[in-house]
Amino acid sequence: MPGGERSTWSTALKDLRRADSILLLGATDTGKTTLLTQLATTLQAQGRRMAIVDADVGQSSVGPPTTIGLAIVDAPFHGLQEMSSVALHFVGSTTPRGHLVSMVVGTGRMTDRARALGADGVIVDTCGFVGGEGGRRLKRAQIAIVKPEVVVCLQRGDECERILDAYRDREQPRIVRLRPASACRRRSIVERRFYREQAIHRYFADSRVVTLRWDDLDLVGTPLWRRAAFDVAHAVGRQRLELPDILWAECHEAELHVVTESPVPPSAVTVLERITGKRLRAWLAAEFRGTLLGLLGRAGETLGIGLLRRIDYARHALEVLVPVSVEDIARIHWSQTLMEPLGRG
Repeated sequence: MPGGERSTWSTALKDLRRADSILLLGATDTGKTTLLTQLATTLQAQGRRMAIVDADVGQSSVGPPTTIGLAIVDAPFHGLQEMSSVALHFVGSTTPRGHLVSMVVGTGRMTDRARALGADGVIVDTCGFVGGEGGRRLKRAQIAIVKPEVVVCLQRGDECERILDAYRDREQPRIVRLRPASACRRRSIVERRFYREQAIHRYFADSRVVTLRWDDLDLVGTPLWRRAAFDVAHAVGRQRLELPDILWAECHEAELHVVTESPVPPSAVTVLERITGKRLRAWLAAEFRGTLLGLLGRAGETLGIGLLRRIDYARHALEVLVPVSVEDIARIHWSQTLMEPLGRG
């Protein structure tokens, strides 16, 4: 049988009763969340105080999408969506591609936090990215940082075996292979997107819009506001140049970045580049609306996520939809993720 002998789900649940740390591995729609729920329920019923680390940033059950969430199971529950996160790590994307380092760091931080909170055991749920070199590197790095006692692999064929090859001659982690859940079906891209949007709406249900001045914050990963404002009008001088209203401009080494409400005409681009000696990078103000932001505390911990509603360039201020206390926010982590339904209005 490809990938080695499979255990049954009931046998695995009995076998894992005393495991200290378990990492779930498998492609999308193989039943990892179903197994996680059954494991956590079974172990909690035995009196164990289990921690769940949800490292599936696209289809999060603990915490909002784009984050790695931590929950503590200390009471009976029926579904993971009942779980409140006690800690989050902001990745800023619904896919791990291009964010492997943050995925690994976040998985490690949440696992360490679980142990610091005195959990009896940790169950780590991973995303379905298992193919190609990127998927193999991510999963092996997560296994290395979690150091699980057991890796439970759900696979239809042998799609995870190239990940597991590295552990064939090791005592730990022990590998338990399972077939996917019998009731599991492949969800479409539309269904997965709808799930994320619904999760985001639930997360922001009791939020409010606040104003945060970027001069008072540490900005991470922002495309702008890392330099002093550049006076385009002064640089142009008396030269006649048809430009849209420039809301913001700043120089980044060999580039001049400008933000406008409407596109800069090609003729104006040519003249501006000649006058300043820099390549022009033009942004439309509307491009930023709905940007997902990580809201971080002074120690770099993730307090929650926010959605950018508007930028007041004159006041150096961001209007952000937030579900957390503004007083604790010390750092904004910018992402490339836009949430359109909540970005309007």
